[in-house]
Amino acid sequence: MSQIRLNPISKRPVIYTSIRESKPSDLWDRQIMNIFSKFDDVEYSYECPFCKGNEHMTPQASFVDGDLVDWKVRAVPNLYPIIKNELEIKNLNKYCYVSTGMHDVIVESPIHNKNYFNIDKEQFELIYELIHKRFKEHIKNPDVSYVSLFKNYKMLAGASMQHSHSQIISLDACPVKLTQEIEQAIKEYKEDGKCIVCKMIEYELSQNTRVIYQNEDFVVLEPYAPGYKFETWIMPKKHQPYFEKEENIKSLSEVIYTTFKMLYKAIGDFPFNMYLNYLVKGYSGYEAAYHYYFKIVPKLSGGAGFEMASGIRVNSIIPEDAAQMIKRANSI
Repeated sequence: MSQIRLNPISKRPVIYTSIRESKPSDLWDRQIMNIFSKFDDVEYSYECPFCKGNEHMTPQASFVDGDLVDWKVRAVPNLYPIIKNELEIKNLNKYCYVSTGMHDVIVESPIHNKNYFNIDKEQFELIYELIHKRFKEHIKNPDVSYVSLFKNYKMLAGASMQHSHSQIISLDACPVKLTQEIEQAIKEYKEDGKCIVCKMIEYELSQNTRVIYQNEDFVVLEPYAPGYKFETWIMPKKHQPYFEKEENIKSLSEVIYTTFKMLYKAIGDFPFNMYLNYLVKGYSGYEAAYHYYFKIVPKLSGGAGFEMASGIRVNSIIPEDAAQMIKRANSI
C-alpha cells in the first residue's frame, strides 16, 4: 500500500510505494553505479590541482592549516566560480540583475584517494574547523543573504573531481526553497511558540524509531518524510539558528565521522550530496523559529518524469526500515 507523508519542516509531500526491499544490496544497482564512479586508487595524481605538490594549479589559498608545503587542509577560491564578488550590483531588467558573492573550495586532504569513508576522526575535525572559519568569512559581506555549504561525492552526485573537497557559496539572494521552509517555520512558531526543528528533535528522541546515532550535542536520524533512500539529517540538539556561532565543532565533526562509518557499513561506498542551507538575513522571527541542520542525500536512484513534473519525490523505502537496516549493519 502506498502512502503520502509530509516533511514536517517544509511540508513538501513524498510518496512511499509498496515496494519493500529486504536488504540494502537490493536498493541500488551497484554495477551501474560502479560504471559511473570509477576513481583512481592512488595517493597522488599529477593532474589533480588539489594534491599536495600541485598547489600552483589553484588560485592562492585563502587559508592553509599547516605550512604551505606540509598542509593538512586548505581553502582556495574556486577557479571557475558560479558567483563572483562584484563591486557593483545592478538590475539589468526586471528578470535579471548582476549578483555578488563568493565561491570557496575546501580541500579536505592532501591525499588524492581519501574520502568521507576512509578519512580519520582527527582529519574530520580539521575539515570542519576550516569550514566554520570560512563560513564566518562569507557572512561578513554585508550584501550576502544566503550561504550554501555542500559536498558532491562521485559523478552521479555531480562531482567533477575525485579529490575530496567541499564548497561554500554565498549569494545576495535567498533561494525560494529555503524561504518557503522558513516562512512555514515562522508561521508555526506564531501558533505555538516553538521552533519547528526543536519540536521535531524532541519527538524523534522520545520515539527513538528513526534515530540512528547521537552524542551530547547532536542527533542523527532518518527523517519522517525523506525524499531519498537513506536520506540522513544531522541536527544540533540545542536550539541554534546560527551555524557561525556553533561552539561544538569538534562534537559535530565526530558525529559526521561516525555517521559516514555507519552508512558505509549499511550501503557501502555510495554517491551522495551533503549540504547545509543557511539564511544570513531577511526574515524577522527567524532566530526563534528555526535552526540549522545538515542533510546527507545518497544518490541511489534518480528522479523520473513524474517527480520532475510534479515536484513530488517517490521513495521505495520508509525511513523506519532504513533506520533499522543501518542499526542492524552496525550491530545496534
